[in-house]
Amino acid sequence: MDLLNVLETYRGRDKIIRTCSYLATMFGASGNSATAKKLQTIAAELSACRVMLRLFDDLPMLAHNLSYGLGSKEKITLMQILEMGINAANQLYYPLEHVAWLADKSILNFKSQKWWIAGLIVWGVSLFLGVIRNTLRIIFLRRAEVNLKKQEYLDNSKEKTETSEQNQTIQGKLRKLKMEEKDCYFAVIQNMADLLNAINWLPFKFLWAGKIDRSKGGFFGLISSIIMLYRLWPEKHRPKVS
Repeated sequence: MDLLNVLETYRGRDKIIRTCSYLATMFGASGNSATAKKLQTIAAELSACRVMLRLFDDLPMLAHNLSYGLGSKEKITLMQILEMGINAANQLYYPLEHVAWLADKSILNFKSQKWWIAGLIVWGVSLFLGVIRNTLRIIFLRRAEVNLKKQEYLDNSKEKTETSEQNQTIQGKLRKLKMEEKDCYFAVIQNMADLLNAINWLPFKFLWAGKIDRSKGGFFGLISSIIMLYRLWPEKHRPKVS
């Protein structure tokens, strides 16, 4: 039932398609057998399906970015700057990809390569900023946990009735912080897995560009997609991860 609920949403379908695409890429990357070629075709078609669906993502992304605005609700300036940078990169990615797609289909009369490269660079910047943002968030969350534990220790010197109620409140806050911290760890792994592919797909020599084979690229994409699905899954029915 949860799978059906996920499939009924656009984001859910996109993540399922993404997972299947990378799964087919991973198993179909090596060899020239008939099965490998079929898997490569499936991976290519699913990837193309996602590109088509993203033709309509500009306005939802713009609505999200406008709702965030300049991040006035963000308490930490650095986090505000990082979030705005990620939002700007994500917004820019879509028109770059649209132009590349239109050029591929000969609707626009120029080569698409530089537009795909520009999209990859923008995506990589967004992922890199996401890694920094979530790593910093983990640090801030840990500091908040330490402060709560200190408060709990100090409260233990008070009367038992007060201590019991306050401890329950603090424990609730600690559980919430732990959940947020776990989600940040998943986000870092997700972004890093995608960043490995984003840089690898660049056509010029930069770091490990061109050095990761298709099967490993499919594996990294699969890891990222599974984490996306896990984070998207209804929380009360998520598999427990300690």
